[in-house]
Amino acid sequence: MSSIRPYLTPEQAEEKNNIALDCYKLGALLLFYQVMTRAARIVFYIAAYTYYNGAFSLNIKSVLKYFGDNDDIMRSTSFRMAGNISITLVSVLLTAVLAHALFKGRIAPWLKPSKENVITGALWCTPNHVVGMVATMLTTYLVGILNTSGIEVPTSDFSIVQPSKAAVLLQIGYVIIAAPIIEEFLYRCLILNAVAPYSKSAAVLLSALCFGLMHGNIPQAAGAFVSGLLYAVIAMESGSIIPSIIIHSFNNLVAELYSLTEAIGITGADDAIGIFYVLASFVGLLMGLLMVKRLYFKDEEEALPVKQARAAVFANLLILVCLGWYVVIILSGLAAANS
Repeated sequence: MSSIRPYLTPEQAEEKNNIALDCYKLGALLLFYQVMTRAARIVFYIAAYTYYNGAFSLNIKSVLKYFGDNDDIMRSTSFRMAGNISITLVSVLLTAVLAHALFKGRIAPWLKPSKENVITGALWCTPNHVVGMVATMLTTYLVGILNTSGIEVPTSDFSIVQPSKAAVLLQIGYVIIAAPIIEEFLYRCLILNAVAPYSKSAAVLLSALCFGLMHGNIPQAAGAFVSGLLYAVIAMESGSIIPSIIIHSFNNLVAELYSLTEAIGITGADDAIGIFYVLASFVGLLMGLLMVKRLYFKDEEEALPVKQARAAVFANLLILVCLGWYVVIILSGLAAANS
């Protein structure tokens, strides 16, 4: 039974309890997804071991040792992307089922496509490209400072190793199609759905923080945080993640153009891609200046004052645990790279 503190009106106490409840649900969902990805990864490795070795085994140490001894398999794009697709899809589907049960119908409206949302996503693709360029420059500057200080900063490598038709298709399937859908569902749909009714600014910030930190390394975390702010505002103002999925997919496609054309074997593509980047930057800057007013939103005060609502979100135990989880992963990678 919830208690009403003396300094809160009954309405304020009820809203604070609702914030706590929705944040606990959100935190549970994000942690559930993390646990599911780890369980699904074990299942994938066992299935892959059976395929490559021709023998079934539940001895995880033996399975991992096999792939450790066959590093060429683990490094190949086909293996990594097949694993990413299967692991994340299974995990997000289970998370979606749990989210539907916890939020009881609040999720579905964020997933419905419409002509307006598709147009919104298309219009913001090139402005997001400009935001991505700024984020890249800031990230490069940050990494440069750390490297100068003698700190090696780990990064994620999405170049195509052992190129083949399967490798290219799987890379496209994960990086350009599956990852944007999964990440927008987790870090926009769930977070905005749970937090935006109480504080839009807290929802945008939490969404960008989780999205950035979950990438697991400093360069990607910094860049994704900046882009995540834009994704979150657009999704929140649209009441749908369809626009942010489109923008996110375009962003990943642009980032992958060089590696994809190289893997496919298209010669002379570098100049064409460079021209495309320049045109996209010019159009994006122009459209961004014309549409920037659309990003403005006001935190509407409900029963609780805005500052108290924000504080209630970021003081929630499970939210802090989630953020801490992501930070520990980044610090562990940093420590391993410098050990």
